[in-house]
Amino acid sequence: MEKILKIGLLDDEEHPRILLKEIIDSIPGFEIAFSLGDPFKAFEMLQENAADILITDIEMRGFSGLELSRKILHLQIPVIICSAHDHFGVESYRVNAVYFVLKKPSFFEVSYALEKAKAMIEGSKQPIYPDADDFIFVRETGEYKHVSVKPSKIQYIEQKGEMTWIYLDSGEHVKTRNRLYATLEKFDRPFIFKIHRSFAVNYLKIKSLDQGYCHFDHNTRVPIGKEYRNEFIQFLKTKTLT
Repeated sequence: MEKILKIGLLDDEEHPRILLKEIIDSIPGFEIAFSLGDPFKAFEMLQENAADILITDIEMRGFSGLELSRKILHLQIPVIICSAHDHFGVESYRVNAVYFVLKKPSFFEVSYALEKAKAMIEGSKQPIYPDADDFIFVRETGEYKHVSVKPSKIQYIEQKGEMTWIYLDSGEHVKTRNRLYATLEKFDRPFIFKIHRSFAVNYLKIKSLDQGYCHFDHNTRVPIGKEYRNEFIQFLKTKTLT
């Protein structure tokens, strides 16, 4: 008999938890272990092994879903972030999150996220981050074709209006009709880091940086957003020799 996986829901608003419960109740193999609006209580229950998977909002009273996720890293519990704030998409992957679901959650997105979490629990051999030399097919805006893009060849990614521009080492770019958060979900790689509401960079390609910008080849610079600067600088300190 297939094991039923227990889900912990955390959101300080009740309506999203009700909607998630309705979706999860219709997906075989999963059940709700707890539904809470208090991150401190959720932390206690997770330490007591009350849930196999956590679905959490980010911005809550007390402490954030990202903070909670960091506190339970040692428990190796798959975390699914469910938030209306898409600029947290990439940051969520740095706290062992397996997927980012944008509110209002759909059945498809929640089902896919739970299957990824299940694969992680069952010790799937599929790596969380594919090899750096793999490729993603991108549908170019205005073209009836898909272009092969290697994540390792990206310098940076920029959202312009409703489209995302992917800039490559070669100086070429690819345009796709996706928001930045959706593009970054496809290009989920540990070396791609969001540093601005409209920009993400491949930090392996940075030639230099200052307080306001990352500098690349071709005299290109990308701004570092104020709300992202501290986390990005702290991350880079782990890569810095002083």
